[in-house]
Amino acid sequence: MWNGLLLSLLLSISMGLSLKGVCSVLSEHVQVARGNAVRATVATSVGLTALGLVFSYQGLWLGVAAVLFGVGLSLVAGRLMSQTTSLIISTVALCVYLQLGGLLVSTV
Repeated sequence: MWNGLLLSLLLSISMGLSLKGVCSVLSEHVQVARGNAVRATVATSVGLTALGLVFSYQGLWLGVAAVLFGVGLSLVAGRLMSQTTSLIISTVALCVYLQLGGLLVSTV
């Protein structure tokens, strides 16, 4: 039970913090968005990977809860962190999920 909650929390962090990077690029002017294209690509990849993983391995209810928590986290992080910091934390959370998820699957 705790393992599933921890993994869902990691995916929520990954989704929420990457959502900040994706939304900021969509709302910027074209010249500024071109400069942030790499960051937006990484944020989109991390966010969509986390979104897919949360529903495929955690089930519907934990997936919905993880997405809602991630959106709330995105709103809070938008005021407290820079885009680069949130993208780094998002990527690290996804990597930790993949590492822990791989260990949990191999031990079962």
